[in-house]
Amino acid sequence: LGLGSSTCRAHFPHAFPRIQAGYMTLGMVACTATPAFAFLLASFFQGCASDNPFLEPEQIHIGLGLGPSEMTVQWVGPPGSVYVEYGTDPSGPSQHQQGDSFTFSDTQQERRNYTMHIATMMGLVPNTDYHYVVGAESGARSRQYRFKSASDTESLKSRPPLTYAIYGDLGDYNGHALPSLKKATLAGELDMVLHIGDFAYNMHSDNGRNGDAFMRDIEPVAATVPYMVAHGNHEAAFNFNHYTQRFRNMPSNSGSLAFAEFGTVPNNWWYSWDSGLVHFVTLSTEVYFSYPDLTAKQYAWLVQDLGSVNRTRTPWVIVNGHRPLYCSCDSDCLGAATTNRMGNVINGTFKYGLEQLFFSHGVDLYIAGHEHDYERMYDVSPHYNSSFPLFSGRTTESTVDPPATTYIVTGSAGSVEGHEPFTFPALRRSAKRLNTFGWSKMTVHNATHLLWQQVQTDSGGRDEIADEAWIVQHHHAPFPDHPRRHVVSRAGLAEHIDSSAIVRALVGRPARVAATAAAGAAAEDSRSGQCKRRGHGEHCECTDKELEMELARLGHWQASKLKREPEVNFV
Repeated sequence: LGLGSSTCRAHFPHAFPRIQAGYMTLGMVACTATPAFAFLLASFFQGCASDNPFLEPEQIHIGLGLGPSEMTVQWVGPPGSVYVEYGTDPSGPSQHQQGDSFTFSDTQQERRNYTMHIATMMGLVPNTDYHYVVGAESGARSRQYRFKSASDTESLKSRPPLTYAIYGDLGDYNGHALPSLKKATLAGELDMVLHIGDFAYNMHSDNGRNGDAFMRDIEPVAATVPYMVAHGNHEAAFNFNHYTQRFRNMPSNSGSLAFAEFGTVPNNWWYSWDSGLVHFVTLSTEVYFSYPDLTAKQYAWLVQDLGSVNRTRTPWVIVNGHRPLYCSCDSDCLGAATTNRMGNVINGTFKYGLEQLFFSHGVDLYIAGHEHDYERMYDVSPHYNSSFPLFSGRTTESTVDPPATTYIVTGSAGSVEGHEPFTFPALRRSAKRLNTFGWSKMTVHNATHLLWQQVQTDSGGRDEIADEAWIVQHHHAPFPDHPRRHVVSRAGLAEHIDSSAIVRALVGRPARVAATAAAGAAAEDSRSGQCKRRGHGEHCECTDKELEMELARLGHWQASKLKREPEVNFV
């Protein structure tokens, strides 16, 4: 179709395609038009640039509520009065709750607005299978989904060990772990998912369409298993607008946030919840780089939260945040890791550091993503090396009664950015390092025994357990009081590694301190406009043809590109 300098492209992968708002779209007709022609098309085709393009519920995901008798559900759909119906009988849900709605505003060039809904399923019997549908009074309804309600203290005694899928850095392109996660969900293996930041790569790309695609793709998992989250640096654009809005159903217990992009909303940047024998805490590692007031606020909340944990009811305390406090892959492990571990420098001294707080309160595990690899470490006790921060920490190399927090990086779920090479040799604290795609599987058997596994997903089409360790703890309490404190030894490199070679390589090489969240957002914004979606199931069209070919090879739309630093060879 053409008129003057205006052109349209039509794609018809479906007999009756859904109307989607975009840069002049109707179904799968995409147009690049002069202003006059655009106005003419908009006059003829209502909904071509509609603020509410979603005709039925989609992007459905559930989250744990404020107690075991609640489960929340959030979705995108047409405006109007909405509800959730649920019950134990799959032939007909018997309970009904009205939902609340709000307008999500993407503040980018196209100013896409659409309606999101949240409802809370209440009065749930613990440890029970439920079936549910979400819908609108207009008649739009979702398919029926199933979930298992959370356990209370009593029902936990008869429930099998709870299993959690944990990972960070899952993209829509090359989301390598997602098929495996779908299989595990279908098999009923998972009780909760914890996604530790960096979604879709990126949710705001192409005026938010990439976020829509990602949320649709994870729906088979996220609508069935509680999908708990933290934000990462790839969500930083526009004050984390897409993350904050798309996951408003998290069980916030930390007050509210207020920004121009979304007004005053419940705080899902940091919050905590209980699941089985675990007290989980989600933190924002990103506030340390761009939000000094929020850094102090989060730290004060964390002190209070960790200090109030009932270790009899939830003996395990597990904290997650996007960026690692310890790692060994690249210069992130020197700069940003030190900032999160030690805190910001204020008046010449470190303040708001996380490591000492974890140690003082006996946090069992700290789990992060950000680095696109897998690294399970042993216990690491605080010991700062100001000359070479990479060498900080002391370890007993223990998995049985470790006298300090165990640190794990699991950022290898798969994205367009591929793997993160290990440019430093393994330190003594490193138990296992993998540069393959996968996700972590944590099974909490009881108050003392936890099984940690890494599911490798690029093993010739089959899943493979590439790492496995039992973490046993009989002394859930502040680590300064742990009975094995006396065996903490000096941290360092394995004996066969020449540490002087690393020192020589570091001297004179400027450490790349991780970019601030704001700088990272600016870099992502500069790339987000270089690719556009053509049509459903088709490859994207990019101004950078090399990028276009690479994304076509990986499969699935994405508009992010990483310029890598060369790998460092210490041999």
